[in-house]
Amino acid sequence: MRESRTSTRIGIAVNTSAGVDYGRRVPSVGVWLRSDRAWWSEAEVGSLAANPLKFKFARAPHLRVAAESWPPHVQVEELEAEGGQKVTRAAGPMANFLDVLAKSLNFTYTVVLGDGYWGAPDANGTWNGMIGMLLREKADFGLGPFGMTHARSAVVDFTMPIFREVLHILVSRPRPEPDPWGFLAPLAWHVWVALALSCLMVTAVAVAVVRTLGFGGPSSVQQHLWACYGIFLSQTLTWVPTGLSLRVTIWLWLTAVLVVMRSYSGALTSLLAVRTVPIKYDSLDDVLRDSSIKLLLEGSTALTGHLQTAKEGVYGQLADAVRTRGRTIRASRMQEEAYAHIPDGRHAMFLEAVGCNKVYSDHFSRTGQCDFYMSRGVFWPLFYALVVPKDSPLRELIDARILALREFGIYERWALDQVANRTHCLKLPTKLKLQEPYNLIGLWAVFALFGIGMAIAVVILGLELIVSSLGFQERA
Repeated sequence: MRESRTSTRIGIAVNTSAGVDYGRRVPSVGVWLRSDRAWWSEAEVGSLAANPLKFKFARAPHLRVAAESWPPHVQVEELEAEGGQKVTRAAGPMANFLDVLAKSLNFTYTVVLGDGYWGAPDANGTWNGMIGMLLREKADFGLGPFGMTHARSAVVDFTMPIFREVLHILVSRPRPEPDPWGFLAPLAWHVWVALALSCLMVTAVAVAVVRTLGFGGPSSVQQHLWACYGIFLSQTLTWVPTGLSLRVTIWLWLTAVLVVMRSYSGALTSLLAVRTVPIKYDSLDDVLRDSSIKLLLEGSTALTGHLQTAKEGVYGQLADAVRTRGRTIRASRMQEEAYAHIPDGRHAMFLEAVGCNKVYSDHFSRTGQCDFYMSRGVFWPLFYALVVPKDSPLRELIDARILALREFGIYERWALDQVANRTHCLKLPTKLKLQEPYNLIGLWAVFALFGIGMAIAVVILGLELIVSSLGFQERA
């Protein structure tokens, strides 16, 4: 790293192999050393050339580059240097691209920090963030990368897109939870109702057949109902049906129960051996339906700008949800907020895929655990690019270099290097093999039903004793 000084500007020499650059900000607040803008005319000539990729400034101008932290694309830090001066340090894939751009075009630069936002208009139409810095001529171009929207294109020019991104829902990782009523899960509730009604129907038919023919089996409704219930639990009959019609009725019930209960026992065995992990929030609709979950999103972005005017549809619903239970955060604080709030299960964050991967990677590197889940459902697709002032000749010069960068997949490689440990947490299993015995918490419903049955049996026993005692007294 080497710093060079002249009487009119402060510059840096870039090191593309290191992937880190340093810029210097002047100690006087709000005052920036500026070049004489002679480079503008020279850049106009270069932008009209047949091959802008070959253009290079004859004398290196000094440019001011607006940048804010957005891990993993760029990380900007302001450090105290010797003599009380502040040094702005940038790192990450976008910083690497800035180094390559500076070397290719032959310019030096200063990284300029703003208010922490990318740029959106307020109620008065004044733009904040890095876009506002360009409009106030405090920067020569914005590093971003910025989501490309119509509102922004009205005040600045976008370069060629560097990449495309979509937003995901980042929530706490679902965990297997005990389901005390899981023994009923193999069959839907309407199947259980159908079985109960079928048992009553078989009982009615069997009683009608016996009473019509006068033979074949017991004529008591209680005995036939108990027989149907016993067959349901794979028990044998205490009596033998002799009539053909009664045998056919019982055979049909035996066949139906055999098919259903064999299917039930196989499914129950699978459920006990493999626990299913419920995924509660896997799309934007899931988050909007749950009014108890709080929303975290980056402020002054293309999305928040759109939500200010959205009245209908899913984005209209999202705008209402953000107003009532949402909170906007600076891009540089997104990761810290994710670690602080999402694990409690009551927060959801809107974050790009690469940002989710960065959270995955850094958290796993520190803790060795995967405590976050990135939804499979996506929304708000956007192309991302750098921004320059309107009619700036830098756009064509930067476009030529972005195209070369994209053709070789260099930027994607830089971005992946920032999330080396993401792969371990990317594929969340929806089923987990049972590695520990079931405890009472997971099976309390079975014992509760057993206890209720025993209580009912005790009550019936008491009633039978009372009735028997009254009958004995009458006979006496």
